[in-house]
Amino acid sequence: MTTEQDQIVEQSQLGNVGDLSGDSLLKVRHLSVDFVSIDGRVHVLNDISFDVKKGEIVGLVGESGSGKTTLGLASLRLLDSPPAEILQGEIIFDGKDISKISDDELWQVRGTGMNMVFQESLIALNPVYKVESQLGESIGTRNKKNSLHTDKETDKSEMLRILRELCLDKPDMVLKKYPHELSGGMRQRVSIAMSTVQSPRLLFLDEPTTGLDAYVQNRILSIVKQLNREYGLSIVLITHDLTVASKICDRIYVMYAGRIVEIGTSREILDKPFHPYSESLLAALPSGFEDSPPLPVPGGEPPDLKHLPQGCKFNPRCIYVMDTCRTDEPDLVNFEGRMVACWKYPSTAKK
Repeated sequence: MTTEQDQIVEQSQLGNVGDLSGDSLLKVRHLSVDFVSIDGRVHVLNDISFDVKKGEIVGLVGESGSGKTTLGLASLRLLDSPPAEILQGEIIFDGKDISKISDDELWQVRGTGMNMVFQESLIALNPVYKVESQLGESIGTRNKKNSLHTDKETDKSEMLRILRELCLDKPDMVLKKYPHELSGGMRQRVSIAMSTVQSPRLLFLDEPTTGLDAYVQNRILSIVKQLNREYGLSIVLITHDLTVASKICDRIYVMYAGRIVEIGTSREILDKPFHPYSESLLAALPSGFEDSPPLPVPGGEPPDLKHLPQGCKFNPRCIYVMDTCRTDEPDLVNFEGRMVACWKYPSTAKK
């Protein structure tokens, strides 16, 4: 991508998001990641650039296999190498390129700088330790980084406070439980507590509402929004559900086959998606009525990253496909103040 295109992308990404500060806390630039195994090389992220501003909630939306979780892990330098191999790109957190720093320096960035709540809370939590022990370890790690000294009574009071803030009833009882003794929603809130108690500046949430009923989903989203509003916490929400993202996100990045195909505010994408893939994600959402017609899901299957089609990677499933879609891959271009990678729209940026 040219410098001119970079400027256009950045202006579109950082504009029109309300009363945010305007400063980017995280900048990812031209990130490409492969997974290498005995079966060959798989391109999982291709030239990804995205920003998170201070105090902003950003959504990464796409089907399973679109690369959104890999992007989150790569941003925190949590990908195992091998098999992951970062081919190119910069990961700039708070003005510092962390893609080139040592593991010792990364320890200072993770936790109190960037943190992540993983999708499977039962796997993320240690099954042989009670909640109090695990939450206490998070507090201890924070204290060590900040050269703080607290006693056990103070730490326990803080644990109870954070669990109450996360709407957990009887937090003293929760502290005495093992992870398998808690419900999915309770485990998810304990995972969020373990991350937020370290006072991070940026928090990645990987599918925080998957597998939860509608009531618990809404409570989790309400808690996330409250953390953002009260503490100015920047958040990246990773989800396959466009409506979940639209409820709390300022901006949304739609991903497909390891590429960003559309960028816009949540209202713009919900009201008028530009990319055919975004359009199909929105159309496939259930309306909630028993007598509703079958959902118009996109044809075909999610792409096999080992055998991606030539041209636009969505072309085998797209109802608007043209000849050029099958031969040439579109760049992200500025159209009506938004970014979209689709041959339907005229480019305002030179290649």
